[in-house]
Amino acid sequence: MNNEQLEIFLDELKELTDIESPTTAIDGINQVAEWFIKKAETLGLQHKRISMTSDKVAPGLFISNHLDAEKFDILFVAHMDTVFPLGTGKNVPFTRKEERINALGVIDDKSGALLSFYIAQELDLSKYTIGIYLNSHEENGSLYAKESIREYARKARYCFVMEPAREDGSMVSTRKGMVTYQIEFHGVAAHAGNCPERGRSALVEAAHFITEFYKLNDFDVGHTFNCVMTHGGSGHNVIADYAALMIEMRYKKSSSIEFFEQHLQRVLENPLVEGITSTKTLINKESPMIDEKYLPLIKKVFDEVGEKLAIPIKWVDAGGLSDGNIAASAGCPTIDGLGPTGGNMHAKTEYLEINSVIPKCNLVVGVINALMSHPA
Repeated sequence: MNNEQLEIFLDELKELTDIESPTTAIDGINQVAEWFIKKAETLGLQHKRISMTSDKVAPGLFISNHLDAEKFDILFVAHMDTVFPLGTGKNVPFTRKEERINALGVIDDKSGALLSFYIAQELDLSKYTIGIYLNSHEENGSLYAKESIREYARKARYCFVMEPAREDGSMVSTRKGMVTYQIEFHGVAAHAGNCPERGRSALVEAAHFITEFYKLNDFDVGHTFNCVMTHGGSGHNVIADYAALMIEMRYKKSSSIEFFEQHLQRVLENPLVEGITSTKTLINKESPMIDEKYLPLIKKVFDEVGEKLAIPIKWVDAGGLSDGNIAASAGCPTIDGLGPTGGNMHAKTEYLEINSVIPKCNLVVGVINALMSHPA
């Protein structure tokens, strides 16, 4: 990638970020998909829309030089949705100031998605089979895209996730896993003044649950618990007969899953408030993105290419999830954070570092060429 291409990249990025595409705005995401389809056609690439099992999200998009290939050398994964409600864009226009650009979704993840096409343009696609998977609803957990991501990841030799690099340029080598449950508590309502003794507070039981799991946070082991109340009673003069919360565990080791289940059983089957009953419903789960087999080789190649290009290579272990967790769960060697550098994700001050685009493009191209020279 050169400076002339960079200016085209930035013009195209403005077009993309001018399209408002929060996860729930199906029309907006479809507009983004149509933009990428036109971009793919200019590069001689094929495309197909990926249907989802819910009408609450837009279809995904898959682009490739060999659409129905049985194997792919590189699978790029990025997403088209943002977190900003429709109408936010009128107050946050695409703004270029010195070496930074501020725009909605500029770094998470429209610049990474767009960069995939510039990387593909630099590769000799007569030698490689590549795929670009553009997710329509990564920001709310990719619930309906998981199986199709895994399907392509199983066919891929490597997966490169085009989420942004960290503010210091670090790429993401590992990510924690996640398990999320909804917990509902059922008690007995009563007047809080006249006959509180008749009540059985579901809200008190929910509070007990939260404090019990707060005690179980273990930063050394690497599993942590976070709860948020979703229903907490109807009035201050009523003993709450219903309360609900979400609990999420982030973890590194598979042993944490058994730990979580054991303590869920312990706490729920031994209520603090006599007479309380409860139910749990699994909402979402994803394995950690931790690859002890292939990661050393991939890092070594990044180091070698980075040294040749005079690009410093830095890595971070992330606590947050991405579609990289999904691809890795299919057994595909996965590296994340390969988009440009930026910061303030999910804020109106979200920004892209312009001077990171060319180096990242050239780095990833060099790494792909080097990886492809290693035995499969």
